[in-house]
Amino acid sequence: MVPSKLKRHLYSSHPSCANKDKQYFKRYLEQNKKQKKFMKSAVTVSEKALEASYHVAKLIARQKKPHTVGETLIKPACMEIVRLMLEPNEIKEVNKVSLSADTVKRSIHDMSSDILGTLIKKLLSAEKFALQIDETTDIKSKTQLIAIVRFVDEDFIKEHYLFCKEVLELTTGEEIFRVTDDFFKICNIQWSNCIADCTDGAAAMTGRKKGFVSCVRQKNPTTSPTALNLVERNMLLLLILFFWATFLFRLSNGSGRNILCQK
Repeated sequence: MVPSKLKRHLYSSHPSCANKDKQYFKRYLEQNKKQKKFMKSAVTVSEKALEASYHVAKLIARQKKPHTVGETLIKPACMEIVRLMLEPNEIKEVNKVSLSADTVKRSIHDMSSDILGTLIKKLLSAEKFALQIDETTDIKSKTQLIAIVRFVDEDFIKEHYLFCKEVLELTTGEEIFRVTDDFFKICNIQWSNCIADCTDGAAAMTGRKKGFVSCVRQKNPTTSPTALNLVERNMLLLLILFFWATFLFRLSNGSGRNILCQK
């Protein structure tokens, strides 16, 4: 800035400091630098505490423990370990980590949303994908719909869990399709990019008129449906049991035992 303009700014905007000497402004500058360092250190500690809170919430979610365990067990245990192993002043730093039930719940929800957002971005960039749908009943006798997608990501075929939604109505093919279609609309996923869908072969899935596969083909006629036939799986199981029984029978003969001992 031009010295004349700087002087005019000093006398017009800061008249109380106009007659101060040079040392006054140097001391004021040093105070500002110290204050910035203090604020930076405070923010850094806060960020570390937040990161630690997310890591603990991730561990709680993986172990399927109650959200209250963070504040009632993990945090007191950490503070006790730090008190015995390190200096007592370090306990203050551990105490800054928030592990309340609400915080753990919010952290898990944030991480889940971030993972889903990353998956949706990869799914949209891949364009083409295959969908696998299955429904099951939980311990509360509520129907849960599970979806898994498979797509190409960086020249590798990736398979990811997409969603788990509760089916509030009857588990018909139309209702299963409605739940899936609502999720696709929210995430801007197009049915035209679904090149294949796989189901368990139940009537609600493979029905010609109102089955899930029929509803998908109305959106995308080029989709290739695949059903895991329960009869075929049972026949395969019986075939495995037959060969296993034959092996045990041959093993019971002397020749079978001799061959096994020689090997």
